[in-house]
Amino acid sequence: MKKFVSGVIVGALLFGGASVFADSASLIGQKVQGLFTVEKGGAKVADAIIINGSAYAPVRAISEATGTKLTIEGKKIIMGETATVTVTPDKSAELKAEYDKTLADITRLENGIQDIEKNVIPGLKESAEILSTNGKIGERAKETLAQYEAQLQKDKTELAFLQEKLAQLKAQLG
Repeated sequence: MKKFVSGVIVGALLFGGASVFADSASLIGQKVQGLFTVEKGGAKVADAIIINGSAYAPVRAISEATGTKLTIEGKKIIMGETATVTVTPDKSAELKAEYDKTLADITRLENGIQDIEKNVIPGLKESAEILSTNGKIGERAKETLAQYEAQLQKDKTELAFLQEKLAQLKAQLG
């Protein structure tokens, strides 16, 4: 009997300790809201994930793409200074094309968001309320509404990312 009780106590301590470590990292268990490709000069550098509206990308890939020196000391990642980049006429044309493409993507997303907010969601809310008396059909309408609301949030996150990218391109173009 003593072995059984001591086994229960040891098991409880082991499992209790595991939950402490899981709670210490704030991003563990968070839902990934999207996946974006990070590009420089039209070439893919890395993939970035979006969690709670923030982009997370591999530091080493980003530092190499920007020409930034990267060193690691203990639990610190230290990024050095970058070299000054001068925009050549050819590079300017590439930046202008990327600017125009980003602007078109922003316009497309803004129109899609506006359509979902003004037409789709109000109609689905009304349908869900009307159909709520009919069990399965009402549940499907609510699920569809939830899917469109999730898509709307994803589109807004992507829009914010593109607007930031547009601002950076505008700054590079001068």
